[in-house]
Amino acid sequence: MSYKYSFISYPLLIIPIIMGTGIVLIFQNSTAIEASATTLTQDNSNITTSTPTTAAANTSTLNNTSYHDSVQEINKLTSVFGLPFYELTDAKDTGKEVLNIDPQQTKDSYIAQGNMKEIGNVTEYGTYISTYSSPEISSMGKGMIVQNDNVATFTAEDTGKYDSEGNLLLKGTMFFQSDDKKMESIDGKVGLHLYWKDTNGTDWTKTWLWK
Repeated sequence: MSYKYSFISYPLLIIPIIMGTGIVLIFQNSTAIEASATTLTQDNSNITTSTPTTAAANTSTLNNTSYHDSVQEINKLTSVFGLPFYELTDAKDTGKEVLNIDPQQTKDSYIAQGNMKEIGNVTEYGTYISTYSSPEISSMGKGMIVQNDNVATFTAEDTGKYDSEGNLLLKGTMFFQSDDKKMESIDGKVGLHLYWKDTNGTDWTKTWLWK
């Protein structure tokens, strides 16, 4: 859910304070869920956690983990939080910039279409910075969720890796804010997201609301 970011010191630090140890316990109890964090997702990394991520590092150096079972990951979060309240598909990269080569870092932007429970169809715009440390990828991002003239903003972070077949799974958190009445149901809320991109190019981001 990639899922997508001063930029790194953005109010992401609020998330751990709000969530306490709850999210940590849930992700630790899932043997298949490695630590995560964007949106915005993102192409190869589009999130958002968030939140989609395109690897700057050679994919072959990252493909040293076992096969990701995306269905099992979805079922584990659904069993705790119910159905996802926000889903994204068809993320498109709109820009890429190499920030550093040691460590390897890129800055990416994207646009994606989605649907949010009780709000409807939305468009998400995001930017995220990814750091590649084989075999892991970590990203921090920020963006906007737009429906007509209604806007919500978010910050996100996620981590993940490629599996042995080249599929990418990122897991992370999103923090939503909005002053618009249409979006007030998510103001101040925290989401847990999965971003998936397989070797066929299929990608999606699913976000569960932390209540």
